[in-house]
Amino acid sequence: MVRLKLPDFSKLHCNPHKNGGLRRLLVVCALVIVFVYGLQTTLIVKSSDQSSSSSSSTSPPSNISLRPGQIRLEEAVTGATQDAFLEANRCALLSDPCDKPYFPYRIGVGYGEHPPLICWNLQDVPLKTSRPGTLTVLEIGPDDGAILSEKSSTADSPKSISSILAQLKSTRNDSYIVMVTWNAVPFSPTLSSHLKSVGTMINAKFMGQGVQLYLLGQKGLLPGRGLSDVDLYHGHPPLERSGCVPPLASALGNEVDHDFANSNSGYLTSGFYKTGTWLQNCGLATACDGAMLPVHVYSGKDHNDPPKLCINGTYVFENKINHGGRGINIAVVNGPSGEVSRVGNFDTWGTDSIMLELFLEDLQPDEIAITFTHDEASTKLSDLARTLFFELGSSRIYDLKFRAAWFMIGQKGIPGFTGHEALKIGDKTNWAEPIDLRFCLERRLPGYPTRPDPLPDTRNIHRLHFCQRYSSSYGDFCTLEKKLAPLVPAKLADVSLVNSPVYSDLTVILVIAPASRNLLRLLLETLLGQPGVNPRQVRIAHRVANDTETEELIKLFNFHVFTPAHRSDYSTFVKSSMEETLKTSESRYLLLIEEKTVLSPDFLYFLAAQEPVFEDDPSIKAIGAWNDNGFVEASGSLSRLYRVEGFPSQAWLATRTFLEAALRDVDCCSSQTTRGWFAQRKVVSVAPDVSRIAKVVLQDSMTDAFDREMFLRARTCSMQNEVKIERDASLSADKYAAHLRSTIAQAAVLRPNGLNGEELCRSAQSLLAAAPSEKNVAVLMDGHQFHSDTWYAICSCFQLFALPDYAPRNLYNGTLSFTVEKRLVMLVAPDSSFYLEP
Repeated sequence: MVRLKLPDFSKLHCNPHKNGGLRRLLVVCALVIVFVYGLQTTLIVKSSDQSSSSSSSTSPPSNISLRPGQIRLEEAVTGATQDAFLEANRCALLSDPCDKPYFPYRIGVGYGEHPPLICWNLQDVPLKTSRPGTLTVLEIGPDDGAILSEKSSTADSPKSISSILAQLKSTRNDSYIVMVTWNAVPFSPTLSSHLKSVGTMINAKFMGQGVQLYLLGQKGLLPGRGLSDVDLYHGHPPLERSGCVPPLASALGNEVDHDFANSNSGYLTSGFYKTGTWLQNCGLATACDGAMLPVHVYSGKDHNDPPKLCINGTYVFENKINHGGRGINIAVVNGPSGEVSRVGNFDTWGTDSIMLELFLEDLQPDEIAITFTHDEASTKLSDLARTLFFELGSSRIYDLKFRAAWFMIGQKGIPGFTGHEALKIGDKTNWAEPIDLRFCLERRLPGYPTRPDPLPDTRNIHRLHFCQRYSSSYGDFCTLEKKLAPLVPAKLADVSLVNSPVYSDLTVILVIAPASRNLLRLLLETLLGQPGVNPRQVRIAHRVANDTETEELIKLFNFHVFTPAHRSDYSTFVKSSMEETLKTSESRYLLLIEEKTVLSPDFLYFLAAQEPVFEDDPSIKAIGAWNDNGFVEASGSLSRLYRVEGFPSQAWLATRTFLEAALRDVDCCSSQTTRGWFAQRKVVSVAPDVSRIAKVVLQDSMTDAFDREMFLRARTCSMQNEVKIERDASLSADKYAAHLRSTIAQAAVLRPNGLNGEELCRSAQSLLAAAPSEKNVAVLMDGHQFHSDTWYAICSCFQLFALPDYAPRNLYNGTLSFTVEKRLVMLVAPDSSFYLEP
């Protein structure tokens, strides 16, 4: 329908007093009415004719100029139904299909718990990576509609934006690109500017706000030519669009505007960058020897003096050639062939470094990057970009200042520092003297072990690089104060233990990595903080193969990481890790640290101090660092140790000879380690009164009654460094038995009476309160009243580990020892060899 805006009659001055009376007024008004009626009739007829003509044609409108091979999105094909899908069957057509060769699509943003909707040529496209708060990027093949790639990411940080841009950059030029949000996604100017290269433009009013967005575009499509819509998420209905799009022949991909598409990524690839002036040997007086390449680098004396770069006789940067200019200019040379594969300019004065970071991360080991600045390049050059240049061999990048002139030639994996680098600093805010160098370049950079301007020893560049990539998941590990801090082993202060096998290759330390990377980070920090630890001893068993982020985290600590062959469940994973570690080492001992563990400062010192017990008494097979009864009500002596029956869990030191034999048992290791391994062997081990580790557990994850009893109650844990263990007697069998008998004989002896648990508990607690505070206490249980439930009752009474149908923990020959308010308390069963008859 054609809408007409009638004229303002007040401006016609149809006033009988000013225009000749009433008769003239009536004549003028009648003429106006006739004119309007005739004009409206003519336009309606013309519009109807155009509609009829359009509906009889199967070709799309021809008044829109498109480059060959690109999507026509400005208008849907006449005859296609815009709302062509039933809600009950999201991708079912209604009665009016798209005219061939066009096919239908439907795109809808996700909202609430409803994921985004994408229907493509009658097929419902399932999104595998989409989740609330993310932007999903789909690359769809032009011929068969196959999903070539899918990536979902938030858009609220440089890391997430880099992920989205990397996905866009990797798409083919002849593919469809579909983008859709799920719930509110914050949009940044950086992301918005790069989305122009796939056909969309976002109004500046939406920047920094939570928006909903969909896009159907193509790489190289001019801004605004894609089909897209954006709106604020809150208070607005979810966006949705359906219609018809043409198929793309893959052969047409070569005709897409690659220049536009690639320039929006920040660089031009081989075949699309321009070549400038040819200059023999790039101006060198003599030709370069052998396969070396002649190079000329000129950074320009100010912002009006264009930069230049000549490689092998051809300028790839000069005035009006390949957008060389302010910021950082890079040409990438394929080392083996000597050909320039791509060139790029990154304005790190005016925009951020995200595209530069992606460019540098895409470099391959056989590629050489020739880099130089022009005008000003330091203002928005990120720490991550500087780190990437450092890894390419730069020794001066951290000294780059305002309007400085800098040049370097780097290579991924270079063994040391590049020999091709120069830095000139200007006076205050003036431009530095230009770099103007001509030289011959090797096809493979040799690298040098020392650098002319070494960084301070306190800088940890690898940690900085890691934190730039993954800082959001690691708490205070990546704070501003810590991300450059070195990660070095602590030194051992007690020289008497410097020759202990625990601090040498005679002990291999096996860490079972938790699923949480942050928990793993906490564990590794407390392990590296152990005085005397040698990173060469440490091996981290990780359950997920090819997990780059976790592997990079572990390597920051200089620890070795591996994935065992068998890892179907936790017990199998632990056993397989132990077997592979023993097979690949020649150590005398294995020190195991289980997942979700944090080590006390004296953890390693404690084990080293007790290691001689293996020679004192070969019947002792392990030294544990965890006390099953180490609750705040039943422990507290840092110097007290117990000889106990059973193999320890959580963290322990054991001999190779015992483990190799025990791991071969058929019934070995089928249960959780906390339930007791190697029970059939009647193992004797050593346990501390105060644990040397702490467990990090979530209450919601503890669904089993055993785990809740073991891990959810408050526990003691040593927070001291190098605590001296003052033993009254050796832990060897004979001496320990003699010491225990003597201690019981000298203790305040309590003989509680009671026929049930409550009576027994009241009697024991009353006697304990009345006993002299300076004396240890021996609780001797009456043989006539002792039965199968007595242990559960008495352990519950003293707030030890207690569960029906489970044996008490830390028993030794019918005696259970623990600490109450620094006093040693011994529960002695009637069948114990240490029992004293009345």
